[in-house]
Amino acid sequence: MKQPNYYLLILFSFLQLTQAFAQSETWYIRRDPPEPWTWCPILNTNMLEMDEAFGAGGWESGFYASVDATEVFDSNTCMVFLEGGDDHALEFNDFVTANLSLMEEWVFNGGNLYMNAGPNYGGSINCGFDGVTIVYPSFAGNAEAVDPTHPIFNGPYLPVGTTWTGPWFAHAEITGPDLIPLLTDPTLSTYSLAEKNWGGGKVIFGGMTVSGWHEPYLESSNMHINILKYLASYAFLDFSYPDSSYCSNEPEIIFPTFAPGAAVGFLVAQPDGLVIDSITGAIDIGLSLPGTYTIYNSIEDDGCKSDSAEFTLTIHVPIPVEAGQDVSLCRGSTTSISASGAESYEWIPTTYLSDPTASITDVENPLTDMDYLVVGTDINGCKDTDDVSVTLFPDPIIDAGPDVDIPLGGYTVLNVTGGSGYLWNEDPTLSAYDIFNPTASPQDTTTYYVTGTDANGCLGFDTITVNVIIEPCIHTPNAFSPNGDGFNDVFQPILLACTLNDFSIYNRWGEQIFVSTNINNGWNGQVNGKEAELGAYVVIVNATAINGAPLRANTNVILVK
Repeated sequence: MKQPNYYLLILFSFLQLTQAFAQSETWYIRRDPPEPWTWCPILNTNMLEMDEAFGAGGWESGFYASVDATEVFDSNTCMVFLEGGDDHALEFNDFVTANLSLMEEWVFNGGNLYMNAGPNYGGSINCGFDGVTIVYPSFAGNAEAVDPTHPIFNGPYLPVGTTWTGPWFAHAEITGPDLIPLLTDPTLSTYSLAEKNWGGGKVIFGGMTVSGWHEPYLESSNMHINILKYLASYAFLDFSYPDSSYCSNEPEIIFPTFAPGAAVGFLVAQPDGLVIDSITGAIDIGLSLPGTYTIYNSIEDDGCKSDSAEFTLTIHVPIPVEAGQDVSLCRGSTTSISASGAESYEWIPTTYLSDPTASITDVENPLTDMDYLVVGTDINGCKDTDDVSVTLFPDPIIDAGPDVDIPLGGYTVLNVTGGSGYLWNEDPTLSAYDIFNPTASPQDTTTYYVTGTDANGCLGFDTITVNVIIEPCIHTPNAFSPNGDGFNDVFQPILLACTLNDFSIYNRWGEQIFVSTNINNGWNGQVNGKEAELGAYVVIVNATAINGAPLRANTNVILVK
């Protein structure tokens, strides 16, 4: 099925609206001549402004005493201007009182009414519409726009300005519920002009004198003409949304804001893809397709209501943000993480980061594993996120072994484990600095430092002390327990800075029960293959010092179980 051309439909609707507007009537009603404020410096300003707004002969003229109210307030009329200034106030009051129900019903059904009375006769006037009153006397010498964005201050006739004065700008103030204030005297905090919505139409209530009394006159007259145009065309459907640019990953519902006095019509969007409520104008960003849309707010009805306004709105697809690959590093070092795809960035959290708003930032000496989230904002203000992990490699366990003892003039072979490469401190008593097993030949007690590097390039450290024994000595345990538990099961002497000749074990009767010339061949607590008795035994150790001097030690050892 062929889809309708919405733009042609909209154009056709505008033609219909123009035709409907041309057929609608506007009325200006006051008491029999002379016109109000005949002693005003500029005469007949109301009539001049009606001519300017609708053209000479383009509006209906009537008098309170003779006009047929049912003809005025019928379906062919879109706007009525009732003037009650000066001595017109008495007939204005009588007319309003007599026809109030008719007027309220007509406005409720879509008519627009302008009731302005700057009385110099009578008293306060009950204007109906749920208790709106033109309170007389309440003289205001100044006027100031309450909301300068309201249509009456913004054309089509300009300049208008936002402040005015007069001998007396107004002779009355407007009071009542649910009023939208338009003009106020800031020194008195009174309303000289106010608007009220009533069903499908609206009423503007004024307590002003005619614009011929106001300064500056041109700005005041232009505002008055704008009031007439505003009510007669009901052309104010102006609306807007909080922004004209949104992101498709923002799952929010946005509502339009209508200009003060604007009507809510029927809201549609072109092209298809925008999820919009035609009654409220609410847009579901999360369910809408990306794209640029024109939203139309229109009213298609008889009389003054026909109009249309539009707003352009774009939904962007966020540019994907990439936080890069996960990285690992050694404790105590620095790495970098890098984001791309956006115009600006924010890293969360900021811990250990050199610059949390840069696309590339250093992670400096982290003490623990970290997970970072980057929030990227693109050129359209859309945000996207990605994350990256920074992991610490396990610390290498570098082990240089236990401390060792050597005699003066001796040496030992060191043996470090836990890494894939090593570097010893450059001590001249080491045979090499970059191997795992250098030979150490210190002349006095020395501590050696070794740095080990694992396969990840991480560093570990350890030390080993080589104790140089200057005086030779013989040590023997004072007890051992050959019970097969793997601990202290064999007795053997410990020699420092000397070499073993032999050591012998004797029982309490002086009998030699064991002898060995090998320091690593100790007594296992047996005699002729049988367990020896518990108790004390004599030990004699013969050794030779490095300088050739003989050494001998006599001591005891106790055999226990």
